[in-house]
Amino acid sequence: MPRLATALLTAAVRLLPPTARRRYREELDAELADAPHPLAFAASMLVAAPRLRWEVLTGLCGGRASMRCYVGWHGRRVLHPNAEDHTVVVLRCPRCGRLRDPRQYLPAHDADGVAWGGVYLGGH
Repeated sequence: MPRLATALLTAAVRLLPPTARRRYREELDAELADAPHPLAFAASMLVAAPRLRWEVLTGLCGGRASMRCYVGWHGRRVLHPNAEDHTVVVLRCPRCGRLRDPRQYLPAHDADGVAWGGVYLGGH
């Protein structure tokens, strides 16, 4: 498999939404290994990646994706996933449902012996 074909495929996968990248990377790697012309296949996937991004976003969002979500400008509705600690927040896009866990750190004077992890709400 030529390195250029792998690099083109990597660029195509990077254009996809983060939640779908692993799946499409595995599928496209398998197809690239079987392609009679790997460079042509990888180039065609790079050209098709913007349209595939839109289709994947629409599928992930249940048909509600907007152009703003397509270019990465998601809305930010604040959710509090921890009922006991309302200082923990997750940002959710009201248009497409994308969840983002912003960096949340304790102030240095409160952080003695505390390990901080991400918040997972499941779903997307």
